[in-house]
Formats: sequence, C-alpha cells, structure tokens
Amino acid sequence: MEVHHHSHTARKKWTHYFWEFLMLFLAVSLGFYAENTREVILHKKEVKTQLNSMLSDLHSDIILLSSVTDRNSHSAQMADSLVELLHSDITNTPEIYFAARTVTANVGYYYTNSKSFDQLKTAGLLRYIKNKDLLDSIGTYYVSFQWLANQIDLLRLKLDEVHKGNTLLFDSYVFQQMMINIKVIASGSLGGQRTNITKPLLKPSLLSADSKDINTVSLNYHYYSSTIKFYIRNAIALQNRAKGLIEMIKKEYNFD
Repeated sequence: MEVHHHSHTARKKWTHYFWEFLMLFLAVSLGFYAENTREVILHKKEVKTQLNSMLSDLHSDIILLSSVTDRNSHSAQMADSLVELLHSDITNTPEIYFAARTVTANVGYYYTNSKSFDQLKTAGLLRYIKNKDLLDSIGTYYVSFQWLANQIDLLRLKLDEVHKGNTLLFDSYVFQQMMINIKVIASGSLGGQRTNITKPLLKPSLLSADSKDINTVSLNYHYYSSTIKFYIRNAIALQNRAKGLIEMIKKEYNFD
C-alpha cells in the first residue's frame, strides 16, 4: 500500500505582508525624500550662483544709471537755459543755437541688465529665496524698470515735439556745422559721457521773430525739461534701490 505524503504550503500571516509593505513603502519614501532633498540642495546652490551674478548685473545698472543721469541732467539744464534765453535775450543767438542743439544731443535712456533675474524666474527658482523682504525687493526693483519703459515712451514723445518745433526757429545748416567737430567728453565719477557741441562761429539768425513761434519752441523745451527731470528722479531712486539690494543679497548669502 502506497503511502502518499502531501506537502502543505505554509500560509504567511497578515503581519508578514504588512511588514513587507511597510519596508517597501519606507524604501520608496526614503528614496523620494533623498532625491527631493538633492534637488532642493542643487536648486539652492543655483539660486546662490544666480544671485552672485545678479550682484554684477546690479553694479552695471548703477554705472549705467549714473552715466545716463549725468547726460540727462545736463540736457535738462540746457533746456532750462534755452527757455530763459528765449524770453530774456532773443538776440543772443549763438547761445540759443548752442543750448537747443546740446539738449537733443545729450538724451539717454535707462535700461537694466536683468539676465540673472530672468533666469531665476524662468527656472522657477525664486521660490527658493526664503527671505521675503529680499524676494519682494528683487521683484519691486525689476518691475520698476517696466514702469520706467513707459516713461521712455513719454520722453521720446516730448523729444519728437521738440524736433518738430525747432523747424520754426532754427536753420538746419547752422546745426549741421555745429555737429562737424563734436566730441564725447567724460563726466561724472562712474564713467559718464556727454556730447560736446561746437558753438556757432558766427552770430546766426533765427528763422522767425514771431512771439507765437518763439513761445511754441519754448513750451516744447519746458515740457521736455519737466518730463526728463521726473525721469531722472525715478532713475536716482532706482539707483539707490539697486545699492540697497546689493547689501541685502550680500548679507543674506554671505557674499564678500
């Protein structure tokens, strides 16, 4: 009589499955956590790299703001001088021609080097800047340049009106001769430059002595002067903001 031995597969207890699931869950969770931590560390390192580059961008902005402000301040000063001359000494035509041409030759526009900020924004790295005051200051600074772009459009409009109005009083040939030997001279402490116009050699005539024509040109320069002075004030505020932002970044990230 044959004896058959039946093998029975031992059943695993539910606790065994629970521990297997738990170990698998922990392994996956730890792996995910390690990968996430590694990405955060890399992102924070990239943020620091980009903020270090932003310091260079801000320094270049300060230099540009200072240089262009010097040019624009000179232009505004000459516009004010021209308005005064047109109403007090209409016979002093060499100075009138000189002031009128100097104004339009010394206009500059403000721009920012936003490369590092754009990279931070595009890569979604701004959220890794935990200092809210610093993050707000960075955002406010670069948004301000967008607003300043609107002022550029307004300034160009006023300058266009100046150019059109000048046809009432000024001889184009005299302007042409004044531009033959122009020089660019250094000004200011941060490498600023001005365009130095040559004064007329003789005493040129104005194309019109009509008070309405004179007033039209004078008003154009007055409105231009008012606009560019407002433009300058905002640029100076931006320059100070850039300096403050540099100090905040250095302090937060221990840059020298």
